[in-house]
Amino acid sequence: MKVRQSLSALALGLGLMLTLLFLLRPAPPARADRAVYYVSASASGDCLSPSTPCGRVQEALALATDPGDQVWVASGIYTENLSITHSVILRGSWDASFSTQSPDLAPTILDGGGSHNVRVEDAPQARVVLDGLTLRNGRDGIHIWTSAVTVTRCSIQGVVKQGVEIDGGRVLISATRILTAQQGIEVDAGVVRVRDTHIAHTTQEGLLIEGGGTVTFTGNTIEDCGQQGIQVDKGLVHLGDNLLRDIHADGVRVEGGDVTLVGNRLYDLDSDGLDISGTQTISGNLIVGAGRRGIYAHDGQLTIIANTVHNAAGDGIRTADGTTVLAARNVISQSGNDGLDLRGFTVTADGNRVVSCADNGLRAEASAAVRLTANQVFSAAVGLAVRGGSHFTLTNNIVAAPLTGCVELGSVPAGHLLHNTLVGSKDGGGPGGIGINILTPMTVTLMNNIIASHTVAISAAVGSAVEARYTLWWGNDDQPPGETVLLLPPKFVAPGRLDYHLRPTSPAIDAGGPAGVSVDVDGDPRPIGPAPDLGADEAWRFIYLPLVVRGD
Repeated sequence: MKVRQSLSALALGLGLMLTLLFLLRPAPPARADRAVYYVSASASGDCLSPSTPCGRVQEALALATDPGDQVWVASGIYTENLSITHSVILRGSWDASFSTQSPDLAPTILDGGGSHNVRVEDAPQARVVLDGLTLRNGRDGIHIWTSAVTVTRCSIQGVVKQGVEIDGGRVLISATRILTAQQGIEVDAGVVRVRDTHIAHTTQEGLLIEGGGTVTFTGNTIEDCGQQGIQVDKGLVHLGDNLLRDIHADGVRVEGGDVTLVGNRLYDLDSDGLDISGTQTISGNLIVGAGRRGIYAHDGQLTIIANTVHNAAGDGIRTADGTTVLAARNVISQSGNDGLDLRGFTVTADGNRVVSCADNGLRAEASAAVRLTANQVFSAAVGLAVRGGSHFTLTNNIVAAPLTGCVELGSVPAGHLLHNTLVGSKDGGGPGGIGINILTPMTVTLMNNIIASHTVAISAAVGSAVEARYTLWWGNDDQPPGETVLLLPPKFVAPGRLDYHLRPTSPAIDAGGPAGVSVDVDGDPRPIGPAPDLGADEAWRFIYLPLVVRGD
């Protein structure tokens, strides 16, 4: 009995001693470079230090399996097809000592040999960074199926299909160049942001959003595309502050989705600058040199605001039937056809400016109402043309120096012209034209207008009923109709500079009657009671009071 007790006590003591020794054992030395693995062309090391790099990038990726691990690749050429299935940070363009990274001076070139350069797949929770790599000679430069992926300071060139193809994940592309591909970027799904990226020399689209997703594309350059610069088929898309030039089809074509286009600049387009379908917002874009129309929008509720279109071969802005159109504060110049040709269920044009177009400055045709307000049209064949609708209202518009006429009205039963300034070209040696040309029988009410310098002030189709009140007529060859007619020169500020505001001595000041118009062409207040000014401008007389300085 005593022997068994002694043996048990000895075993217990040995166990306690071994446990204590285990707890007090020294920790293994920490490896300072455990999260960075190194690659250099033609090397054959273990990847664990700058002095022992391995020679293949995929070998280092297989080691960098912990979140936050990095693979650093020295400059050189690597013929590899990389597959990434876990979180990693892959940085290229290091010098031989891995002390300086410079994508421009020391490129790391991954040659795909006709297959994918880089694939990111089978890693829904992974976070991947690709930085400072040059990818060439691939099928796709980068193909992303999943993961949170950041692509920055990369160059992709000479690929057969897409520079970057995105089938899912959360993707950020920045400060990257994609040169020579079928499409620069194709998006089929995912949440994608692209900024400060240059796409050029594509045989098809620069950016193709085909399958959908949420895409924000801002501050990028697209040039020399064989087809559209940007095409959107579906998805939630914001296109802002991009530069597109030398595009051999449409600059931007939208066939579906929910798209906002704001502040883009487009130059030298073989077809339309923007070809937009659906309910979209088009705002603040600049389009110069479109081979067809500057903006063609159709099949939806269209908001077209503050765009500038110069030198379009066709219409500056054109909308198609079946739409609800608001076109406001757009500037159109040198268009080969109409400045704005607005067709839809209802048409509202407010504050647009058109200079030098070959046909109508602003043409409107609607199933329901047409409302043209505070537009300014100079040197068009016809200033304002209404070609259909249930009713029209033309208010505070300025039209000057047309080739054939200021206003043409047809295929609409009735309408009003209130506070418009219509000036023909007769005083400038031109043909004069017709102030208001009523092409089909209708009822027209004119009030508080200025009609000057025409060969014919008003021409009305047989069966029309025209009422003209509070009108200033001057320099027209025909006898004015109506009541409260003022036969005096209007005294504009500077017609030679297209300034048709009223001088302080103009007889049009306080000469109108109440028409219910509360603002003028500039948005300045206008009295809705007695004695507003005639024409589009409400002149304001300023009273200057003497400055009185009181002493202490």
